[in-house]
Amino acid sequence: MKEKVINIAANDDTYTLEIKKCLVEILKNNGYSCNEGFSENGELNITIGGDGAFLRAVRESSFSSVPFIGINTGTLGFYPEITPENMEAFVHDYINGKYAINDVNLIESEIVFAEGQTEKVYAVNDIILKRKDMKTIHLDVYIASNHLEKISGDGLIISSPLGSSAYNKSAGGSLVYPSLKTLQLTPLSPIISNAYRCLDCSIIVPPEFEITIYPERRTDYYIALAADGEMYEYDEIECVHFRTSQRIISRLSTGTFNYWNVIKDKFL
Repeated sequence: MKEKVINIAANDDTYTLEIKKCLVEILKNNGYSCNEGFSENGELNITIGGDGAFLRAVRESSFSSVPFIGINTGTLGFYPEITPENMEAFVHDYINGKYAINDVNLIESEIVFAEGQTEKVYAVNDIILKRKDMKTIHLDVYIASNHLEKISGDGLIISSPLGSSAYNKSAGGSLVYPSLKTLQLTPLSPIISNAYRCLDCSIIVPPEFEITIYPERRTDYYIALAADGEMYEYDEIECVHFRTSQRIISRLSTGTFNYWNVIKDKFL
């Protein structure tokens, strides 16, 4: 008989570790083995914490095709659907097949270097472009190969619908319903003056359109790119292409997640 393995990725605070201990006991009583972290042999990834724990587990698994679900012991909790009080009910629903699997398209960024090499970086929530030294950055923005504007300011955010309620919202961007496959481009503290002109609002782009960003080329221009909070630093960048990726992660849902209730509970 094949071993049934559940991967568990948990934060290390005292309360979360207590919840993890209870979850492991529930799973073992129902015939499952528990794996600390990620294993390809797992049939499900359970994160315990907040949104950060969920996103960290997704990245550490290299965006595994094994479904993810979270138990919320954090603060915001847009990704974790299960409350600690409902863990046992969730396990029973899972055993009985009372769940759905929803695909989540990743944000794909393709960095093109001056020498012609390329590198791809993926994110679930958002990708942020700034200068490494945090000085004013100047970025030419193209959408579907059409030059739109030059943004001068602190940087910009490219967010997914699920990520629209994170840094994007704090920067004045719009909330986008999770089932919509869009990218949103939101400037960070754009300079609006006689010398610098750009749109001071976010732009929502359909999935068939590619966003291309050309940073100003200077010898001291080092770019910092943060994907779901993970930092990358580059020099000699020619441009960065952003697109809705065909690559996905799978999110398991028991049907208890209500986007509008979460928005109301967290922000109103």
